[in-house]
Amino acid sequence: MFDFGGVIAEEGFVQGMKAIAEKHGLDPSSVEKTATAVLYDSGYLCGQSTEEAFWESFKRKFDLNESVQDLRNEVLSRFVLRPWMLKLIRTLRDLGYATALLTDQTNWIEEINEKASFYDIFDYVFNSYRLGKSKHDGTIFQDVLNTLHEDPGSIIFIDDKEENVTLAKKLGIVGILYKNKAELLRDLCLILPELSRTSFD
Repeated sequence: MFDFGGVIAEEGFVQGMKAIAEKHGLDPSSVEKTATAVLYDSGYLCGQSTEEAFWESFKRKFDLNESVQDLRNEVLSRFVLRPWMLKLIRTLRDLGYATALLTDQTNWIEEINEKASFYDIFDYVFNSYRLGKSKHDGTIFQDVLNTLHEDPGSIIFIDDKEENVTLAKKLGIVGILYKNKAELLRDLCLILPELSRTSFD
């Protein structure tokens, strides 16, 4: 079970906010933290508000005159899929493992999928925007378990945020904190030795 931004793809939200901050002479850390807070507080992340409401609230925080389209392009264009990661997921399926996507994303990921078509490598897609709750609400992991009908210990969850991995582990899910390609492949091969027979260059 894989996270999206920061694992399957580059972290477009963080990188996009950094680009917006630099463009307008703002502190990148402050912009990212504020944008993240607005994303959650507005309800947009969980499908309870519109994208327009999110961007308008964000723009007011920093008194930005830039168009919503330009701002969203700064973010969406930076969610670049990692080819080696897609190969890894396809390899797992070829080996007989079910694969799942569990992501705190919005309708953005659906737009990305329309262009890049990667949903088809997953047996299950869990997106906060459609589920009405995010990983911050730890119950999302139990919801996933209820859908999968699998023993938690048979599930490997990969995320780039330690707090999410910790929440998964509390339910007995095997958690791997994504740091980089080399460490992830090392950790996965320790659990699934058959992966070592495939190159992911």
